[in-house]
This record gives sequence, C-alpha cells and structure tokens, in this order.
Amino acid sequence: MPPDPSRIRLGLSPRAHDPPGSPVGDGKDIMDQRERNTRDGISRMLSRAWHRRTKSSRNGFIRPGALGTVILLAGVASLAGLCVMLNRPSGASEDAAAATADRQRAQKMLREYFEQMSAPKPLVVRRGPDWESRRRQLREKVLEITGLEPLPKRVPLDVRQSAPLDHPWCTVRRVYYQLWPGVYSSGLLFMPKQFRERPAPAMLSPHGHWQSGNAHPEVQRRCLNFARLGYVTFSSTQNHYEDLSIGVSHQTLMMWNNIRALDYLESLPEVDKKKIGVAGASGGGLQTEMLVALDDRVKAATIVGLTCDFREIMFSHTSHCVCNHFPGVMRLTDHPEISTLGLPAPVQYLTMDDWTKKFQKQNFPAIQQLYAAHGFADRVFCKYFETPHSYDQQKREHTYWWMERWVRGRRDAKVESEPQTKTFPIETLVKLSTEVPGNKGFAEISRIYEERRGYKAPAISTAADWESYCRRMIPALEHLLGEDAALPRQATATSGSTRSEGSRVLQRVGYPSEGGIVVPAIVVRTKKNAGKLPVVVMLGPGAKESLLAEGGPAGARVLAEKGFLVVLPDPRTFGELFATCPDDTNQRQAWERNGIVWGRPVPGMAATDLRGVLDGIASRSDADMSRVQVTARGSGDLAVVALFAAALDRRITGLDVDLAGCCFAKRNLALVSRVLEHGDVLQWAALSARRKLTLRNVPPQAGDKAWLAAAFQAAGNAAGLQTESN
Repeated sequence: MPPDPSRIRLGLSPRAHDPPGSPVGDGKDIMDQRERNTRDGISRMLSRAWHRRTKSSRNGFIRPGALGTVILLAGVASLAGLCVMLNRPSGASEDAAAATADRQRAQKMLREYFEQMSAPKPLVVRRGPDWESRRRQLREKVLEITGLEPLPKRVPLDVRQSAPLDHPWCTVRRVYYQLWPGVYSSGLLFMPKQFRERPAPAMLSPHGHWQSGNAHPEVQRRCLNFARLGYVTFSSTQNHYEDLSIGVSHQTLMMWNNIRALDYLESLPEVDKKKIGVAGASGGGLQTEMLVALDDRVKAATIVGLTCDFREIMFSHTSHCVCNHFPGVMRLTDHPEISTLGLPAPVQYLTMDDWTKKFQKQNFPAIQQLYAAHGFADRVFCKYFETPHSYDQQKREHTYWWMERWVRGRRDAKVESEPQTKTFPIETLVKLSTEVPGNKGFAEISRIYEERRGYKAPAISTAADWESYCRRMIPALEHLLGEDAALPRQATATSGSTRSEGSRVLQRVGYPSEGGIVVPAIVVRTKKNAGKLPVVVMLGPGAKESLLAEGGPAGARVLAEKGFLVVLPDPRTFGELFATCPDDTNQRQAWERNGIVWGRPVPGMAATDLRGVLDGIASRSDADMSRVQVTARGSGDLAVVALFAAALDRRITGLDVDLAGCCFAKRNLALVSRVLEHGDVLQWAALSARRKLTLRNVPPQAGDKAWLAAAFQAAGNAAGLQTESN
C-alpha cells in the first residue's frame, strides 16, 4: 500500500555546521508435548499478568530505555568498564555518583564501537584486470544499495519550461523534466547568447545545500560565467526524498535526477554530447562525485568541499545531512574510492577548512598513484584553500580552468579571473516556474517502488512450504540486519553488585555482544527456587531500572516470586546504552543514520545484543534454556527486535510482543533499509511458526493476519498463535 506521506523523510535537514548561504533456524525446532505444555503455561501466566498492567503507548524510533526488557546488551572495552563494585555504598549521593560513572563508562564504550565501525577504508591502488573488476563490482553494488539496480526505465523527458529571463550573457529558464512516470524534477537552464563553437560544451552544476538553492547568488555566478564562456549550463535542483523501507534513499533520487539531467542536456541541439562536465560543492559535490563515478558520459568533474573519508562527516552523537547517509556503503567502500570509479575521467578536488581539510595529505596521494598507474597522472588535481566551507570566487576560477582544459580541450588553459557578475534577485529565480499538470510529486516514487519491488506474501499450505520459506527468508534477514558487518566479539562477561531483597536476589551483570559491547542487565530471582528456572527476558519502553521499579502482577519482582529467572537488559540505543555523550539531543538520529551507512540498522544491533544476552544466560547454572520467553510491551521497535532475534535464534521458545500499532508499512518503526522488499511484521513473525507466539495490537496496514495463521497451521502449530488487540 502507498506510504503515509507524513512518515516519509522529505526535505532538507540543515545542520549547525552548515552556515547560512553555504553549501533461524532451519525450521526443525519441533518440541515434544511436555515442552509445549510448559511453554504454554508460561505464556498464559505472562499474558494474564500483562493484561492487568498499565501499558505505555510510546511507539516509533528507538528511544532511550525502550528496550529495557530485551536481553542484556551493553559492553565496555575492558572488564572494569561496566563492572559495578560489589557492596556499593548506600546513600543517595553515592548511588548518584556510581550511576554517573556507569553512564560515562557506557558512553566511552559506545564511542569506541562507533570508531571501529566508522574506521576509514583506505583506497587500494589496483592495476589492470584487478582494477577493472573492482570498478565494475563497486559500480554495480553502489547502484544496488541506492535502489538503482537495474536502472529505472527512461521515460520521456516531457520537458516543460518557463518563459526566459534575459541576462547580458545568456537567457535563463526554469526547466521541468520527468524522472519516473508522473515524477518531475526541475533546474535552471543558462543558454549562452554567444557560442565559441557549435555544438557547444555543456556543464551540469548541481547546487548543494545553499539557501534558496540554485537561486543563490554564488550558484548563479558559477552558472552565469560558464554561460559567458559558451557552455550550455544546467543547474539541477537538489531534491531530498527518502523511503528506506522500500529501498529509496536520498541518493536514489539525486543520482537518477542527475542522470536524467544529462539526458536532458544531450537532447539539446546546441550541446556536444561528448563534452559535458560536472561541478558542484558540498551536497552538489556529493552529487558530482556519484555521477562521475557511475556515468561514463561525464567528460570531467570538479568536486568541491565533499570528498573525504566517511569518518570525517560522521559523529557519534549527531549526524551530517541525511543525504550523505545511504544504505550499507561502508560495508563496501569509502568516499575517496567512489570518486575514482570514473577513471580515466579527469577529476579535480578543491578542499578547504572543513571535513575535506585532511584530504590532500591523507587521501589524494593514493588517488594520484591510481591514476598514474593507468597512465593518466595529469588527469587528477587537488588544491587546498584556507577558507571556510564555500564555493567562492577563487574556487570557481579553478573550476573554469579545469573545464576549459578537459571539456573544451584547451590544454594550455590557465586560471583566469572571474569578472564582476550581475546576478538576478533571488526571488526572481525562486518564482520562475511553469505548469506541470502530470506531476504527482515525490511520494509517487514510493508507490512505484512498492509496486515493482514490494514483497508478495507467498502461499504457505504445507510444512515443506514453510521450511522453504524459512530457508529463503532467514538469509535475507541476516543481510538486512547487517549480520556480516557485526564486529567479532572482543569483550567478556562482567559481574557487578548483588543484593538481597527479602527472598529475592538482584544481580547486576554484563553480557558481551559484538566488538567491545557489553550489555548491562539486571537478573532477578528468588532464593527459595532451586535448580533450573524458566527464563523471561522482558523488554519495555523504560530502561532496566524503570522495569525493575514497576510493580503489579507483571513486574519483574512478582514474576521472580512465581519461579522465573527474570532478565532486564539495556541493549544498544536503549537505557544505559543509548547516549554516547552527556548531550543526547540528536542521539537517536545519530544511531539511525550511522547504522544506515554501516549497514547495521538499529534493530539489527539490538537483536545482536539480545542474542548476546542469551549466550550469557546460557552460561548460568540456574537458567533452563529450553524455556526462554521474550516479552515486549508498549513499543513496536522492541517487538520487532524480539521477532528478529527469535527468527535467528531458536533458543527463544516463546514470544509475547506488543506491536503497539506499528509496522513497516506505516513507516513508524526504526529504519531497516529495503525490509519491505521481503516482508512486514507478519512475514517475519512467520519464521517462529513452530513456537508459541502472541502478537498484540497488529495494525491493519501490516497485512492479513489470516496469512500468518495459515503459516502456523502449515507448520503444525495452529494453536501456537494468538493475536490480540486492546
């Protein structure tokens, strides 16, 4: 179904650093009747308890403490990191100080994880067939992760243009052109009045993050001067639109927009198709980098204020512009290598006192070596300017020189001064427009992608059907969650304070997950119960401390009294493992955006942590791992984490999860890129069709619950599924 436009990521995302005016298993986990009866009894007890509990209604993207009931998931790089001192002193001030120390250690651990995941991927200088193979594979992969493999069908451009504005050097029109059926973009066409040759060279100038876009005077000056030099110049609009659940990123739109802009330039009789250059700064620099990397029609390129290691524009506590974060790119490569995929096309890098400051020394030498190794040493150039982030006159002058040399073919060209340039009032260009009756807007992209790429739930009528379904879906889920990008486990379990509360024992522990991550958790049991106890891992919208404090029949203490081993973890992005620094204002977006680039979406990290907690619990002598129940209430995000973890880990024998009205079709769950190409929550729940599953508050947009019931019937477990709504 078409997405709710209000849930789609659309529009520019200004940042403080952008100054104004600047740019599972195999399906054979069938239990005997004794195990089923025990499991069902646990589920009924928990179900009754939860029905009497006041539930939170918070949904949506992972929030601090939202996974307080999943499995323990925090980690410190060293054993001392998350270890809480035994016999911690009593008193409010001591407790507060200890809590602060715990947070600081957790923040340090999370920052170390961030650094490991964000480490630059140095360019390897390859030669001959090795280079050609690498370039071909990377081009295919970049197109794939941006939703452009295969490329969309080239529909008619259906060009619509405004009346012209007159300038001494050229005329200027607003031009609209079709990207997908019913989806149009626009740009400004600067057509020279005087040509030095016919057909003439052309320039594509994507504008980047300037206020007022290509109507900004600095963008105008670049385009007007290229027109003065006789270049047919087109400044494409930087459009932002994202619907990652179906595989549409901002780069999907931007890249296809510029590929179609090249199509438009080639359609003009005034343009020499073999002489088209591209230049842009900041966000326009990213568009330039991607276009020269992927489209051989680009004769030469100038990338201004963009190319650098991804690490330079990634932050543990906030994020750069959302258009820089496209899915899983750091599983493949880094910006410097992407910028070379157009070789032998000449590329000029203009850097300055921004994230590109280190490029000339850290990255450019390898690029020079690569070009030299292929006999094109003169086709790459870098110059550093001691200026803020900008595309000022001196950088524009170097751009004119580079294009004169490599697009027009004047090998003796020199850097020349830009004359005083009269620009149009910003408002004049902003208002320049014409009617485009067939334009349905960018939300139509989602509808097109859902129609062409969205999942179709298969019929499951036999056990063989279900087992085949699992064999197909589980590897897909592992890929979606970035399991192959998870770091090798480096940490060890920690044991913190233990205290008694009458007949109950509360223990603070830490269970290792991936890398140096240790998941902090509280384990609650009673002294009177001996032997192995059934396990309940509780997830909820509050952190572990909040869950422990909750009373009522579904509270951790009450469940412990009833004979359960209760585990309350804080996995990454929840509770103790949410923030990387004291100021967590932008922390959610940082986790989300970094996870996208890493190819490790937030639900994937949390599911890995939950499985790490299961490993920790399995090492306990008092845990009965044949009876493990995971519950999640009041958070769709946590419900999905539990469903994902159960699909990948058969030790989870029962689930009771509350989707709280959330599903991927509603775009109100944490982002998992391309998840709707495979299935929504019901399709992932079907992977647990031979276990006890209670699903609560499933929204109608998630699909037909009868399909899920049929899957359980086919798997021989029709009684194992319950669906309830409040």
